[in-house]
Amino acid sequence: MTIVAIEGASAVGKSTVCRILEAEFGFTRIPEVNELYSRGRDASSNWYFERQIDRWRMACEVSSTGGSAVLDGDPFQPVWYNWIFPEGGCQPMAEVIGFYREKVNAGMIRCPDKYYVLTSTESELRQRKASDQRRSRRNFEKHLRLIQPQLAYFAAINNSVPGLVSVVASIDSREIAKVIASDSPALRHDKKFNTDVFEIMCRLVGEEYESTT
Repeated sequence: MTIVAIEGASAVGKSTVCRILEAEFGFTRIPEVNELYSRGRDASSNWYFERQIDRWRMACEVSSTGGSAVLDGDPFQPVWYNWIFPEGGCQPMAEVIGFYREKVNAGMIRCPDKYYVLTSTESELRQRKASDQRRSRRNFEKHLRLIQPQLAYFAAINNSVPGLVSVVASIDSREIAKVIASDSPALRHDKKFNTDVFEIMCRLVGEEYESTT
């Protein structure tokens, strides 16, 4: 069955939609890294990347047994996040790309069958943050800066691979979940397709490397 991923800015409603898909439509939600794991003091520099591979493995286990998985956040998030915030003390893009290239080539991760990118206005996002006291949403102001480049990134992916990304206005979470549950994304699991999509990601963040495949 399918593996889909939901993305968007902080407070846009990603987790809400994921939880509705799980509770009402039979999906299995795969939470984001920081909800699933705690980083130890002696963790390796690739710890966060490795946990993304773990999340992907969880999604594959669901799919392989006939279920549908929804990833609460893109497993390739470090690719575009480190590109948008190069000043944030993150790892160099060459290291990010190198890590993911190895895993893509080894078949340990591929792009989801479809991305759903949720959008809203900054004023609405601020209002949602203020009304949700359960989450601190650390770095919220910083993450507002990712909205436009993130949208441009996913729009460019969809221009290259039509149908891989849907941009959805985050107005009614239940209606969004219904749309996702009724969708039938193409299942493009062959290795060449996924290595090609990864090359598109690399070009979009300005990091082109010779393929080792």
